[in-house]
Amino acid sequence: MPGTIGLFLRSSDNDYQQRLKELGVREAKRQGFEIVIESAMNDPAKQVEQIRAAIKNAARSKLVGILVSTVRDEGLPEAMIEAAEQGIDCALLNEGSFIDEIHARYPSRAIFAVTSDQTEIGRIHGRQVRTLVGDKGRVLTVTGPLSTVMAQKRLAGLKEILGADFTVIELNADWTSERARMAVERWSEKLAAGAELPDMFVAHNDEMALGIRQALRDASSKKDLPLATANITGCDGSQTFGQRLVKEGRLKATVIMPPSSGAALEWIARARTHGELPPVRVGQPVTSYPALSSLKK
Repeated sequence: MPGTIGLFLRSSDNDYQQRLKELGVREAKRQGFEIVIESAMNDPAKQVEQIRAAIKNAARSKLVGILVSTVRDEGLPEAMIEAAEQGIDCALLNEGSFIDEIHARYPSRAIFAVTSDQTEIGRIHGRQVRTLVGDKGRVLTVTGPLSTVMAQKRLAGLKEILGADFTVIELNADWTSERARMAVERWSEKLAAGAELPDMFVAHNDEMALGIRQALRDASSKKDLPLATANITGCDGSQTFGQRLVKEGRLKATVIMPPSSGAALEWIARARTHGELPPVRVGQPVTSYPALSSLKK
């Protein structure tokens, strides 16, 4: 038996995290690994504690690799170094700025990230805005935690494409629908009659896009503002959630980002079976849904 893989998810009630879990379970079975799954419930300290507890129990559980869908970057580099010191392979299932240093420090271990191009996700958001809105306007974006490289790069990509032609209003949330709803609700309470409203709303994931939609519907009913029919785009784009929301007309668009757990497990298996080490970053494609050519103002 090749050993056990620990899969550390950000949460258990998010569509993308569920896709990471489902693909991870399938690929672990295919590669002959046992898999243990933990959810941090969006608590960064809890996630680090879960990882360290697994490392401490590594000999008994035959832990050979950990996959981490990051809540926050804080504390993770130290935990991954602890794992590498014990000969455990480590994969981030998203972007992390610290992975380069750890990868270089442990060249004989599979220390890497499987990630979509986060800046390109932001660029696609920007192109969706320009396709739906035109050459200038106002955009409100609800970001993930800006302490994470993912959120930083998605925001940078959006601003790169929009440039000086658009005013960008930034609200910060934590990847969850409820926090996005609360952030937009607080923003909407400050709107006065006749206020200039955003032409489009951009969320860093589909969960938050749904939270934006709920907040806008509530604000529209309370203040008689034309917000309920706003253009909203998100990211993750699974067939059962993000793409479905687009088809139902609840979102205008999303970005399809494939789950990364399968590729991470495949690389760990290759490293352990054949000694073939992955690059520091294993890229995955991202695409607009629907295609930009299908979007209409």
